[in-house]
Amino acid sequence: MSEVTIIKEKDLVRDIIVEKLEESLPEHDWKAIGSAEFKSKMTSIKSDLVIIDLNTTIDIKEVIDRFLEKKIRIAIWTSDLDNDLLRELFRYGLHGYFYNGMELSELIFATKSMLNDQQYIHPKLSAILLDDYVKLTRKDPIRPAGILTEQEWKVLEELGKGLNNCSIAKELFISTRTVNNHVSSILKKLHVSDRTNAVIKAIKNNWITL
Repeated sequence: MSEVTIIKEKDLVRDIIVEKLEESLPEHDWKAIGSAEFKSKMTSIKSDLVIIDLNTTIDIKEVIDRFLEKKIRIAIWTSDLDNDLLRELFRYGLHGYFYNGMELSELIFATKSMLNDQQYIHPKLSAILLDDYVKLTRKDPIRPAGILTEQEWKVLEELGKGLNNCSIAKELFISTRTVNNHVSSILKKLHVSDRTNAVIKAIKNNWITL
């Protein structure tokens, strides 16, 4: 059983979220605490995953640094797409980046992904964070041998441009079915859960540029 702690001020929304997650993922131990309670318990928290709402009064970066030292998985939760802190926190490479209004199915998928050591980034955040990361790290790509086939690298590059499978098929003069197969193979080989995280992993490792 994994323990998941949500650091978010107490309100009806938080209570409903925790209740639904407990019902959907009963194999995990769910805890929810506000800023005041967290400050008194910070040193004793030994959860497998901590989800932190940015709209709290805790020192986010201090808490993240402390938990990273303990090898605790961390996700942050934001309601503000223009939050400068969000961009700074993206550089930490945390396990998760949540956006308010997520459906229960998204929360379940994100939790499972993170507990399996995969990164989850909400689609509304990915474009902003990815653009910021590219500006900071742009350099000539170096592709290691043996990870993907030549055709899969081409498909991954097109994914980085934001193209869907039909558009990629037209660009590379192959069938949509072939593109579908390549995308599935790329996700499996890179050990990621979706297209966005495949592109992010490739950029972070300097395998492709945008």
